[in-house]
Amino acid sequence: MTIGVLKEPSEESRVSLLPETVTALAKKGVTVFVEPGAGEKAFHNDDEYVKAGATVKSRADIIQSSDILVAIHPFPEAAGLSSKIVIGVYQPLFNVPVMQQWAKQGLVTFSLDMLPRTTRAQSMDVLSSQANIAGYKAVLLAANTYGRYFPRR
Repeated sequence: MTIGVLKEPSEESRVSLLPETVTALAKKGVTVFVEPGAGEKAFHNDDEYVKAGATVKSRADIIQSSDILVAIHPFPEAAGLSSKIVIGVYQPLFNVPVMQQWAKQGLVTFSLDMLPRTTRAQSMDVLSSQANIAGYKAVLLAANTYGRYFPRR
């Protein structure tokens, strides 16, 4: 089984797989391909992925040779694919035409934002983890804007 990690659009700072996850997958015999620079905005360089067991390949090679493609956002190259599995945070309720097209092509799509929020699926609950980060950042921004020592008693 091969998993391909795609680089996200310029405005996105997240990456779909971290090197530590690549290590765990490699130990299970999974081959992981990573697009050059995929982890840079998340502070992980290509060397970290290689040390973890991944192979750095071009985007076109990854898309062509991977069984599973992971990307946070829908990617335009999916328009010409079939018989692949794609995993990400695709917001299918807001991207209905894209999801319908992918279904017609035969892509098996897992959008992690649609997983039920249950104890069993907690380790894959991307909504809670991202909401937690957003809340933390909101407090930091508010404290910075406040202009005084925070919290004030």
